[in-house]
Amino acid sequence: MKKTYTIEYGLGCTVGKVRKNNEDNFYCDGIFRLDPDNNEDVLLGGKTKSNENEMFAVFDGMGGEACGEIASFIAAESCKVFCENKDVYDEYLYQLSEHLNQRILDETDARMLVLMGTTAAMIQFFKDEIYILNAGDSPIYKLSKNKLSKISKDHTAPGFSGKAPLTKFLGTPERAGLNPYIARGPYKTGDVYILCTDGVSDMIGEELLKNTVNDLMSEKKSLKEIAEKLIDLAKENGGVDNATVILCKIVK
Repeated sequence: MKKTYTIEYGLGCTVGKVRKNNEDNFYCDGIFRLDPDNNEDVLLGGKTKSNENEMFAVFDGMGGEACGEIASFIAAESCKVFCENKDVYDEYLYQLSEHLNQRILDETDARMLVLMGTTAAMIQFFKDEIYILNAGDSPIYKLSKNKLSKISKDHTAPGFSGKAPLTKFLGTPERAGLNPYIARGPYKTGDVYILCTDGVSDMIGEELLKNTVNDLMSEKKSLKEIAEKLIDLAKENGGVDNATVILCKIVK
């Protein structure tokens, strides 16, 4: 019989200091940003069980393309519909990413646009394993025994000194093929998984991210409080982009 773990989570989402609209969205325990035009900060905290097949995701609408906030909203909304109507299985995230990609392509055609897209960083707790999937440059980290490791893979074009363009994202045309990065592995009590948009990772950096989470966890802060601190740090360090972060901790 498989063990059942409690998964605590915290989420923070902010428009930042420079952008006028928030192109980020998320899927967190069945919740997402219902109104893509509402730029108020979002803070959430809660818990779920590992045997409930819960999935968490962050989406960063592509600011250089048309309707980035619409693409990320479609992804988040479609997650809720898909997750509520599918039974658990181990290829869940791959099937979901294909579904999201097609939904965005359909909306792109309906709006008569050339391109509309969003990054995706997703994690699914399935029995005694996790599955992760990412497309784009929204990273996924694992914090275990105070050590932070990046477990996702960025999809960006090589040879750029500044911010490189994405080579994969949800909304990738069928002729190019989505081919997201997918991995699986075990999890254990005490592990923390961090999903964020580059508005967090670029503004904070891995060392400050690790130290901040470790320090606040040692002070017994909730994951909601830690998420709030991380988006505050992103704004303090420039806040040039929207910032969204989800932390998931295996507590027992």
